Amino acid sequence: MTLHLVKLPVDLRALAAFAVANGASDDDGGYALHLALRRRFGEAGPQPFRLFAEGPAPPHLLGYSSDPVALAEMADLPAADQILANVFDAPQVRAMPQTWREGARYGFDLRIRPVVRFGSRIRAERSARPDAWLNRGAKSAQEMDAFLAACERAGEGVAVDRAAIYRDWLAQRLAPAATLETVEMRQFRRLTTRRSTHGKPTSPRVEGPDAAMAGTLTITDPTAFAHALARGVGRHVAFGFGMLLLSPPGRSTPTDA
Repeated sequence: MTLHLVKLPVDLRALAAFAVANGASDDDGGYALHLALRRRFGEAGPQPFRLFAEGPAPPHLLGYSSDPVALAEMADLPAADQILANVFDAPQVRAMPQTWREGARYGFDLRIRPVVRFGSRIRAERSARPDAWLNRGAKSAQEMDAFLAACERAGEGVAVDRAAIYRDWLAQRLAPAATLETVEMRQFRRLTTRRSTHGKPTSPRVEGPDAAMAGTLTITDPTAFAHALARGVGRHVAFGFGMLLLSPPGRSTPTDA
């Protein structure tokens, strides 16, 4: 099925009320949007997606969906979910190309959570270190900022460039779909978010990196590239990360569908 780019107007006040009512408040609204999209649109809800809440345009999210018919229907909500009725307005939908050409170049804009995962052995080694208190959650965490992991590998006193680490992280996760021609880190922050509990009574808070990357890429495997668009890049794609926004090379990436 053809992938579609979706623009959904978002009422931030209604989203905040929904987040409070559902115990889904966090720094960036990613968890609340995840819940709201699933309850409002089911499997047709855009994913990956990205929220645009600043700038001259009214707040909205852009996302990819493969079921625009179900998305446009916006089925009636039960009385218990009426607060959700005010979060989203009617979506605007535009079909993406059905095929991609090897060698084609595109500008891209991408919000990523550049983390690396590790297993129980490495967690145990890190928690046993004398400076383990510096790493909050070292005994239980399963992922770590790629930059901090690179600093650990480099050792004390060795300079590590955050932007270069994130560029390499992105290049690895785009392969074999595309290669990076140019890339820059336009924004970086650390924030605390909530994540899915999979049925548990409380949702855990997770602190980690949030980076905006932009540049130019070249498609090297059209099939893999189509999958990357639909799947998203990296982890936490259900919560507002990993959506590849494309534009002609040299132009600003649009934020409208």
